[in-house]
Amino acid sequence: MGAVLSYNGRTDSALGSVAVTSVQVPLEDVMGSGCRGIYEHWNAVRGDRFAPNWNAFDLIRLPGDRIRYSHVVDITVDPFDVTFRFWGTGLTDVLYFDRTGQSLLTTDMGYLDEHRRQQVLADYQAVIETRTPMPFLWDASSTRELARRLIVPSIRLPLSKDGETVTNIVTHFDFASQQNAQWEALFDVRNRNAR
Repeated sequence: MGAVLSYNGRTDSALGSVAVTSVQVPLEDVMGSGCRGIYEHWNAVRGDRFAPNWNAFDLIRLPGDRIRYSHVVDITVDPFDVTFRFWGTGLTDVLYFDRTGQSLLTTDMGYLDEHRRQQVLADYQAVIETRTPMPFLWDASSTRELARRLIVPSIRLPLSKDGETVTNIVTHFDFASQQNAQWEALFDVRNRNAR
């Protein structure tokens, strides 16, 4: 655990320059956040399978703040790509765009340069290969004057139509967490240990 998952990409925008980095963490590191509720729901509906299917997962059963800050992707194998099936309204509020229906290979997410795109695709590929949840801390810090650092506990969870392969992945970003100092400290320790 503790591998750096992402590249410090920078793009100028109305938000200033945004550097996006993430670091994988053990599951227990994000369990003090809203990731707990979405993980527990996923774990309960999967039963003895490695992952539930999309219908069993049923996003509508989750509290509103879990839905608002989540997205779900469909996996395409050849060529490997992810397409956003669902994009929570809270993500649009925070990131200023809605990616519902868009492909990760072709979309410009503002902060997503080619290296970062490949890192995000590699993160999805890791969930597909391991067929297990991927908890991580996400840092999307802006260089805008007076902007505060934004560290967000997050988790990716596999879904499967056939019980064999990962066909969808749910990602939750806990922007509702009010423990920013805790997440900053944990991110810095995990990131330092990954180097």
